Parts: sequence; C-alpha cells; structure tokens
Amino acid sequence: MKQTTVAVVRSDFHEKHSSSWGTEWIQACEDMGLNCSLIDWRSLGAFERLASHDIVLWHFSHYSADEMRFARPILAALKLRGCTVFPDAADADHFDDKVAQAYLLQALGLDTPKNYTLHSRKAVEDWIDDVGVFPVVAKLRAGSGSSNVQLVKSKEQLLGYAKRMFGSGFRSRPGALFKIKSNLSSSRSMTDIMKRLRRAPEFLFSWLNAGNLPRENGYVYLQEFIPGVDYDLKIVVVGGKLSYICRAVRAGDFRASGGGNLYYDRAMVTPQIVAAAFKAAAALKSDCTGFDMIIDPRDGRAVILEVSYGFSHTALMAAGEYCDRNGRWTRKPLNAPRALLKALLDRVEGA
Repeated sequence: MKQTTVAVVRSDFHEKHSSSWGTEWIQACEDMGLNCSLIDWRSLGAFERLASHDIVLWHFSHYSADEMRFARPILAALKLRGCTVFPDAADADHFDDKVAQAYLLQALGLDTPKNYTLHSRKAVEDWIDDVGVFPVVAKLRAGSGSSNVQLVKSKEQLLGYAKRMFGSGFRSRPGALFKIKSNLSSSRSMTDIMKRLRRAPEFLFSWLNAGNLPRENGYVYLQEFIPGVDYDLKIVVVGGKLSYICRAVRAGDFRASGGGNLYYDRAMVTPQIVAAAFKAAAALKSDCTGFDMIIDPRDGRAVILEVSYGFSHTALMAAGEYCDRNGRWTRKPLNAPRALLKALLDRVEGA
C-alpha cells in the first residue's frame, strides 16, 4: 500500500511566530513516520511539487498580504488536482473577513448577535432611523485581537465613523500602542509581563508584515452590543473533539480577544456551548474551526461572535482537556494541528 505523503507549505510566519502550525505538523509527521516535505510556496515550480503530495497543509496568516491574496486560490487549484488540502474552502473562504462570516452564519441559521452590514451611507442613515440602538459595536472586516473593534455610543459618532469608512477608511494593521497597553493592563504579575516582553519580536514581525495589508473602506459593519458579559470563549472543534480558552474582558473595556488574560474553567463550557459549537462546525463542513462564543445573559443562548481556522494551538493545549459531542471529557490536551492531520489521514486512507 502506497504511503500517504504530506506537504507543509512554508508560510511567511514559519518558525517566526509561536502560533504557526508548520513546525508542529512536521514534527507530527516525523513521529508517525510519514513522508513530509516543507515547500516554499514562492519558489519556482512550487505548485507541481505540492501537487505531487496527497495532503497539503498551509497555516497562512492574516498578517501576510501576499498569503491572503494567493493561498486560497492555490489551495483550491491543488484540490482540483486531487490533493486533500487544509484549509479547504469551508474553513478558508471567510478567514479574517467578519462581513463574510456574518453572511455565512446568517445563511446557515446559526445563533449570533444581531449583525448589520451596511454598504452605503444611506443604509447607515436608515439603520439609525429603523434600529438606532446604541451603543453598538463597529468592526472592520479584517484584523484580530480586538484591534479594529470599537464601541459606538451615539448617532453622531456613527455618522462620523461612516463618513470615514465610505471615504479614506482605516488601516487594518493593529495599532502598536493599543496592543502594548492591552497586554500591560491584563498582566497580573511580573512573570506575565516578562512572558509578553519575550514575545515582543513576534508582535513586531507581525506588525511590520501587516503594513502591506489594504485599507478597509466601502462598508460599515455593526454588531449588537451585549451588555453584562465579562468574558468570551475560544471554542475549537477538530476531529470530533472540542476544547476551549477562556478570555477575560480587559479592565475598563468591553473586549476580550487579544488582551492575553487567559484562563481555563470547564464550567464556562456549558452544554449549550458544546452543542452550538458542534452544530456550527457541522453546518460549516469545517475540518478545524475556532469559534469566539458567549452565552447571551438575556436569553441563555450560546451565540457565535466570530469564526477563524487560525488560533494559538499552544494556548489551547493549556486547557489540558477536551470533550466529545456528547460532553464526555478526557483529561488530555487537544493538540489541534495533530488532531487535524490525523483526521485528514483517516479521510485519505479510508477513501
């Protein structure tokens, strides 16, 4: 029987950021005795070399303008050549695009806060007249870590924001000062501060790369503000398993993502959260997805705020446990890159 071959694409962040999955995939292949190649997607003849493998894995980054332009069409073409790819369209098409996510989740009938994508100034004015509930959360289509999220508190503020969004727009690169203040405000000890300082080169590398990302304009994306929530959950579903990261809202803020104030409390992962996450993963036909979720305190619904195939697998492993769709827990870390690879191997070798 022919051995399954695996290609790992050398992303622009390979070995330059702790959240990159490439090194974990390569080590997993070595541990399993699999034939694995690391291939630079920018090199001459890369497509044909990639196409000669059964499985192609590419943990491309939203901070790389080039990868955001080219990774998805390359992966789609490799799939047409017969490769099993990750991320496939079901996980990649809406990556780092909150507007696409909002339309997708609405189309699938999944529970979310009320979302409004407004494509003209007139639509913004109509929203003010027909809905007009403040405060409301305004988000850019791209960006992570809450850097492109703000709370709009009045009609006048929204009209000013809309004027800029339908004009010059905003840069999607995260603000360096915002990130520094966010991390310092959520540090609970000198140890936390030192850990974050050691990761400063990673942030600088990401920030410099993100300078080539396009400006965001031509739309206004609003999400209902849900009061009384002091956390959110990163819920990951991969290979029939679910694990979690709890993230506390920053002091004096309404945002949790990107603050670095992580904790792990299984009690936060309610049966409603588990059921909603597995339902969403099945509806998306996802191989591996991280859902930003909360319980809406007004009605007890588990709602999805955002969706992304990319997240820190090391932070996820710190939970030290995972469950199945029936809520049965196993005291063992969920290594998402390895679980994903195992699921793809089972699919290829069972075909």
